Amino acid sequence: MSSAWDYEANACSKDGKFSAKFEGCEVAMGAPTIGELRLFINSEHYLNLKSKFDSQTSSNLDQNLNTNGANCEQILLSDRATACFLFSKDSKFLAFSEWTADKMQIVKILRLADMSIKTDNKRKIVVEFLSFDDAVLKILDSPIFMPKNYTLDIHTLFDDKI
Repeated sequence: MSSAWDYEANACSKDGKFSAKFEGCEVAMGAPTIGELRLFINSEHYLNLKSKFDSQTSSNLDQNLNTNGANCEQILLSDRATACFLFSKDSKFLAFSEWTADKMQIVKILRLADMSIKTDNKRKIVVEFLSFDDAVLKILDSPIFMPKNYTLDIHTLFDDKI
């Protein structure tokens, strides 16, 4: 797990189909970082996802898509992300946090099966993810000053069955 103060962070889903990479810089001296979070999809899995969405006129998969010439495709998930992100243990979701205009953070959940993103709009000061098991994300807000623990049940964000 990465810290909100990391300049770079990498993680891979347990099933090996996805990886994520963060590159950023400090918001202010000694403050958490802000930067780009990219999702990488291995080529074989990308082709399977693409064929699944070909019948749709537009797909979340094609948004912000870049071929990097290697054996994977990449999607820019956010250019205001923090270094804190976490794949669920079952490799179905990616949780990440993003800076808002009011200098707070929100939690976003990407469902990897269809690339849909849902947002928990409850503002946090600084997010640190503790665990992501059984569709429950455990969050520590403000890990350095007056920390508070939260849980987010993914079922509350996605209306359909997960």
